[in-house]
Amino acid sequence: MKKIIFISIIALTLISFNTSSNAISKIEKLELVSEKFDIKIKNDTDNEVKVINAGSGGSYSLTKGATTTIKMEEGDKLHYYEKGKKGALILTASKDMHGKVQLLSKI
Repeated sequence: MKKIIFISIIALTLISFNTSSNAISKIEKLELVSEKFDIKIKNDTDNEVKVINAGSGGSYSLTKGATTTIKMEEGDKLHYYEKGKKGALILTASKDMHGKVQLLSKI
């Protein structure tokens, strides 16, 4: 009888440990997803410009006079996108750019 009680206690301990480790795993995944931030780029030049995010691979058209928001992660690189190829580097994303408008002519 003592063995059954002892085994039951061990089993319940292992089950509760597994449940708490799953909760920690879910929290870690949530933190990874939340690392993206918004960078706003205003095309203050005279031409429409195409850009590509080398991190996610997304391409964007920056319309003349408009502000475009691009989701990026720390260290992602934004390049001009010319004739289907990655061109010159425009900027490297950093968290301090989050929510701030970057003027294309200044970067």
